[in-house]
Amino acid sequence: MTRRTIGLISIILAIVVGMGALMTVPAVYAETKTVAPGQSVTAKRPVIAKRIFTPADKANLLTLKALYKQIGDTAKLIRDKVKAAKAAGKDLTTFAADLKTVRMYVTHRAVCRGIMLTEAERVTLKAMQTSIRTLEQTFKTQRKAKAPQATLDALKVQIKAAIAARTAYLKTIHTAALTDYSTRLVTLIADANVKLTFLQGLLARLP
Repeated sequence: MTRRTIGLISIILAIVVGMGALMTVPAVYAETKTVAPGQSVTAKRPVIAKRIFTPADKANLLTLKALYKQIGDTAKLIRDKVKAAKAAGKDLTTFAADLKTVRMYVTHRAVCRGIMLTEAERVTLKAMQTSIRTLEQTFKTQRKAKAPQATLDALKVQIKAAIAARTAYLKTIHTAALTDYSTRLVTLIADANVKLTFLQGLLARLP
């Protein structure tokens, strides 16, 4: 595996963070990468400059932080209720899928180069990474089975194309976030509200 491939995979692995990080809006919101004259967005050494937040941006940041705290607090209540239900011998089989969603909500806060991802972006990136891993596993299996070189070469081409597509998507996300940060905040708030509503509803339905 090349150094470039390892670097790209590390970006995706950085998506997964602990619940503690979920509680706080990252400090990276206080700064962003800006583009100097004649410099591309993907330049290796972008200019770091303070972002000037509008009053609406500042209010939305506080709202987002409060929502993340509510999500974390509600998830804890759910865990406590589940623990009590299991201790009482109650059957929670019908809640299995919902509880899996809870774990996803409280253990993942997707970040791409310091920019928080929307739920749709996170899902898309996860699907891309799963596809890459599947192709890589297929390649290993075929190589172990001594498949024809033509088959292995074809798989290499597919892996390279899948990684390139993921990289391009990451760059698109980063550029879009720099272009319209205010809109991204609004979208993140909407995503957080959906999660919180789901968690609150589940908490009420649990025995």
